[in-house]
Amino acid sequence: MINEAIQRPRVRTKIQPWIGSSLIKVITGQRRVGKSSFLRSLASELETSTGLVPLFVQCELAEWGHVRTGEELIAQAQAHSRQGKAILMIDEVQEIEGFDKALRSLVAEERWDIYVTGSNAELLSGEIASRFAGRSITIEVPPLGYDEFLVFHALEDSESSVGSFLRYGGLPFLRHLPLRDDTVFEYLGGVAQTAILKDVVSRHTIRNHDLLSRLSLFLADSVGSPVSAGSIAKFLKSQHVSVSVPTLLEYLRYLEQAYLVRRVKRHDLVGKRILEVAEKHYFEDLGIRAALRGSRPDDVGKIVENAVHHRLIVDGWSVATGDLDGREVDFVCERGPDRLYVQAAYVMSDSGTREREFGNLLAIADNHPKLVVSMDPLVQDQRGIKHLGLRQFLRDGFR
Repeated sequence: MINEAIQRPRVRTKIQPWIGSSLIKVITGQRRVGKSSFLRSLASELETSTGLVPLFVQCELAEWGHVRTGEELIAQAQAHSRQGKAILMIDEVQEIEGFDKALRSLVAEERWDIYVTGSNAELLSGEIASRFAGRSITIEVPPLGYDEFLVFHALEDSESSVGSFLRYGGLPFLRHLPLRDDTVFEYLGGVAQTAILKDVVSRHTIRNHDLLSRLSLFLADSVGSPVSAGSIAKFLKSQHVSVSVPTLLEYLRYLEQAYLVRRVKRHDLVGKRILEVAEKHYFEDLGIRAALRGSRPDDVGKIVENAVHHRLIVDGWSVATGDLDGREVDFVCERGPDRLYVQAAYVMSDSGTREREFGNLLAIADNHPKLVVSMDPLVQDQRGIKHLGLRQFLRDGFR
């Protein structure tokens, strides 16, 4: 169990505006990302601040095996509190059949402060948003950022520490394990397989497990590269695997809904439109990718780009890939009224690479901040474009 004294301030900040409201607070994210621990910590905090003891239903524990239907959930809630303000917290709510009708009934009472967690995006944010129009808010919990990784593992910021983060990723439970390949990857492999089996195979009744496995490996190998369902189908055909484009599109969506990968759309920076062409996919957690794919020397550039993407997501940026008349901008980031352009590279070992990374940003004719992130030992700003080392960026983000 994660020590609840170690807080997740970013997640706490996200949920703060909605505490005490009648909206259903949906806390979701990849399996083992720390949702349950955050909910336990929040329950303790709310009990102290409000004097109300939350009804905390932990669906994956045997002691809550008697709450498996919406009717049983309502009966439990009524037994806990029949009048006045009350707090309801449900961990892994998707385990309760008919939870949506039960929550709709409780919301109608206008006295319940409700928080639920779950690991499947469509089941929670999609279905609740559609059935409770205007009555729910989704809070995503990402894997730990590098700065949080240092806190959880009690490490000093160093090249060794950032190397461990890039290799093992940010699932919180790793703090209880020795950071060794054999131990960590056995754990992460189990997490990945559980997510695939429970959130993809079981939920969507997938029969072609081999295709799903091949697709996961293909995405792990193609991090940072534009891919389309058509190009994946052609690759699989070369491996003597025949599959239709619609089936691949479904499988890609399932992996995204299970929070294993995150799809990044491509924006035309000239025409200001979304391009219906190949998109990029990044893994939510670097360690999960490594557990599925293994680590190879030529993967460093992919890992750097995935790590930069992860830090941007952790900091609340919405991210797209930019296309500027054939020039690629790795990340076009928006957060409220702010916009940021980012290029990610392993090292800029020659003038051609440096010109490409900086030149693509210089071609953008606006005054929004522009940033290059790389692992070069020496960094140097150029013509108004900031250059940050990867370790500094992962530690501090963009300031």
